[in-house]
Amino acid sequence: MLDGSQQSGRPRSAVTIVELLVCIAVVAGLGAMLVPVLTSTREEARRTMCVSNLRQIGIALLMYADANDSFFPLEDQCGNPQRRLVEGLVPSYLDTMDVFYCPSAADMEAYAQSNAYGGPGGDSVIDTPENRQRRYITYRYFSVERRDTRMPLPLTLSEYPHILDSTCPSSRWIMSDWVRPDVPEFPHRQKGGWGGGRNVLFVDGSVRFVTHRTPQAFTDRQ
Repeated sequence: MLDGSQQSGRPRSAVTIVELLVCIAVVAGLGAMLVPVLTSTREEARRTMCVSNLRQIGIALLMYADANDSFFPLEDQCGNPQRRLVEGLVPSYLDTMDVFYCPSAADMEAYAQSNAYGGPGGDSVIDTPENRQRRYITYRYFSVERRDTRMPLPLTLSEYPHILDSTCPSSRWIMSDWVRPDVPEFPHRQKGGWGGGRNVLFVDGSVRFVTHRTPQAFTDRQ
C-alpha cells in the first residue's frame, strides 16, 4: 500500500524562483510607499510635541511677567546661550529644561554648527547634558538686549534693545523654532529659505505654525 505522499503520481507543487521574486518585489514596493507616509506621520508627531513645548514655555513666561511688572526675561541676545531665559523660568515656573528642546532639533544641528548659513557656526541646539549646563537650547528667544549676528532679525540697529512684555501686541513673536535665513531646510522638514516654516510662540501665549514670509514679524509693522 502506498502511503499518503505516494498516492498521487504528480509531484508536490513548490514556489518557483520567479514567484518568490515577484513576492519580494511586491513587498519592496509596499515598503517604498509606506516609508514617506511613516516619515510624515513621525514628523507631524514631533511638530505637535514642539507646539506643546512652546505652549508650556508661553504659560511660564506669562506667569513670570505677572510677577515682574509685565516684563519677560531680557536675554543678552537671541542666540545661545540663553541663560537669563532658562534660569528665569526654571525651576520657579518650569520644573524641567525638557521643554526647551524640540524633538526635531537633531535635523538642525549640522546647520547650527556650520558657518555656511548666514552667520558664524559653532552653535548647538540638541539636548545634551553639556548643552543643558551651558544653557544652549533649541528655540530662538526675541526679548533681547543686542543683535546676534548669527540670526539676523528684521530690525534696524536703532530698534535694539528689543524688550518685550505681556502688554505688547499679541502679533509679536517672542520665541520660535531655531532657524537661520539661508538654511536649505527649516525645522520639521519644511523647505528652507524665507519660504520655510516654523512653530512660533506669540506674546499672548498662542502658538502657530508659520509658513509664509514674515519679514516684520518681530515688530508692530505687519
